[in-house]
Amino acid sequence: MSDTPDIPDDASISEKTERLEEIIAQLEDGEVSLERANELHTEGTHLLEELREDLDIGDGEITENR
Repeated sequence: MSDTPDIPDDASISEKTERLEEIIAQLEDGEVSLERANELHTEGTHLLEELREDLDIGDGEITENR
């Protein structure tokens, strides 16, 4: 992506969520070119997929890690 560094693969859920919020804000602003909007959309879609995988907890039970 051109203006922003890619989020590292080992980024935390919080970092991915922050980046996704930045992408949404840029798209809602409407001041990006069509090409840049497409790039942001692609990046956002990728982040959403990663977040879904990160948050997938299988059977729906929440457990405490110690």
